[in-house]
Amino acid sequence: MNEWLDLPDLIEHAQEYIDIGLYADARSLLDKYAEVYTDSWEVHFLYSRIHSEHNENEKAIECLQHSLRLERNNPDSLVAMFYAYTQAGHTKRGSRYLLRAERLHPDNDLVLNALIWYHTENNDYQRAIACYERGRVLLEDNPESLRNVGVAYERLGKFEEACHCYELALEINPYFDEARDLLADYHMLHGDAAKAVELYESFLRQSPSNVKALSRLVFCLSQDDRTAEAEKMAEHMIKQYPNSPVGYVDLAYVHLNNGTPSKALTAADRALDVSPIDAEAMRVRAIALAEEKNNEDARKAFEAAMSLDNQNPEIMRDYYHFLRETDKNEEMKKVVDQVIEQEKPYCVEDYWFLADYCREQGENLQAFDYLRKAYRSMPGEKELIPPMVDILLDSNHTRLALPFLKRYVETKGWNTVMNKFARHKRFRGKWSQEGLRFLRFYGQHNSDFREFIFNRYFKYSLLVSLAVTLPLLVLLSATLLGKAGVPIALGVAALLVATTKGIALIIRRTRIRYKKAAEG
Repeated sequence: MNEWLDLPDLIEHAQEYIDIGLYADARSLLDKYAEVYTDSWEVHFLYSRIHSEHNENEKAIECLQHSLRLERNNPDSLVAMFYAYTQAGHTKRGSRYLLRAERLHPDNDLVLNALIWYHTENNDYQRAIACYERGRVLLEDNPESLRNVGVAYERLGKFEEACHCYELALEINPYFDEARDLLADYHMLHGDAAKAVELYESFLRQSPSNVKALSRLVFCLSQDDRTAEAEKMAEHMIKQYPNSPVGYVDLAYVHLNNGTPSKALTAADRALDVSPIDAEAMRVRAIALAEEKNNEDARKAFEAAMSLDNQNPEIMRDYYHFLRETDKNEEMKKVVDQVIEQEKPYCVEDYWFLADYCREQGENLQAFDYLRKAYRSMPGEKELIPPMVDILLDSNHTRLALPFLKRYVETKGWNTVMNKFARHKRFRGKWSQEGLRFLRFYGQHNSDFREFIFNRYFKYSLLVSLAVTLPLLVLLSATLLGKAGVPIALGVAALLVATTKGIALIIRRTRIRYKKAAEG
């Protein structure tokens, strides 16, 4: 490029290079004009993007600080600063820039999208959904926003809404791999691996050589117990990409799923012949060795896999399961703690694992604490509630168990799990039985009816309470204070009525906001 570029043309060309992954070319182009356009915030912003793509977070932050000195309220730089600090592990510090951007640019699509992601990461899923609703017109054609709000819905247990968001994201961008993977995971979670298979087969008709999609297809076929097809697809990948370990690794997992660890070990060794430092190949080799009860070699293989990729939580999870099975409990706890620290808030299965271990050791209170942390992390995961209730009942905390069961029934209805709890010896008391009868009635109807019943029950409870309390209050005041007590009682009654109305109004508005946030 020999002609001199004006600033807008420079920004456009550099942006194009970055978007298609030609970071060296983008840097070279910016270097050529850096001294001339040093007072342009855009130049420093683009430098920060290049540094971020190379995980040079400190340099990215320096560039963004320079950019903000030139234009202190620029939304692009503020949002980029949030992401840069987050990527560097300083989310709290980065959130200051995001909240500043929200205050200055409440209707900016970049800001709203970042807020959705931020609130989801902080387990505030209702606020994430509310941000999407606030900017729906701006964000409804943004696949990233749809993906982010879909995750928020999924975390709340609203799987159908999440599925709809992922489908819309794929309609807008058929090459959005993350949305496709999330949608496939949704189908497999709900026992429909065939739909996940069709998702990848459909995409591969347009892009038949996409390695990631081929690999995911092998996994889905294996999960659908179509072992022969999965094996054939993995062999096809090996022929198509003989110098890549991916096909061999996928074939190893197919053999593991089929219960043939010796074949899995052979495939893993073939992968390591192609790429001796491939962490995933070493991981599957470790699992195959563990399945064959070759514990010493399995341990060495797990440690080698972790040394090759010490930030991979899946390798660490396989390793701590192996350590538990081989009675290395102290080492196991350290590895689990590392995963939790690294993966927050996406560590439900790690908390659940620790809870299961603690129950096995008879440490029920510690187990309950881990389950509670997992539930806070993902309140949509209602299957965490039954084991929490079991612990409460074993600890003779029957009254505390009923509110948990109500949360479970709100999503799951009255099912076989609730039938089991209804027969529990701790629920034989009169009030416990009354509570269970209400929950049975409450859980055998759809969610709209349950909300209607609960609202009506709440309102009537308030009316009955007022009808009983007010006359008694007037009578008691008149008896104790004579005539002077009547106006005092009436004043207190008026205050009580006003307070009750205020509480009812707050509850009603909260329910309306919740309902609006949940629609979509």
